[in-house]
Amino acid sequence: MSDDTPPDWISQAAKASGAVSRGGYRVVVVEARGDLSVRDFHDRESAEQYANDAASESDDESPLAVVFGDRLQLVARGRHYATR
Repeated sequence: MSDDTPPDWISQAAKASGAVSRGGYRVVVVEARGDLSVRDFHDRESAEQYANDAASESDDESPLAVVFGDRLQLVARGRHYATR
């Protein structure tokens, strides 16, 4: 997986939740135990904060958190606070 392309199954999960409102953002999180969640935000700052929080939830294996824009393009990845 390159930094600018999320895995296909993550992109499919983002698309399966329908359209993102114009100017909005969608965060897809894969928890360490394999659970998947999708949440929409009105602004990029809130979406990235949520993705970073999700990526920081575990010290063992960080969950995967991906931020998509309103055209379902990758705009950011959640980063564990210890790596910033």
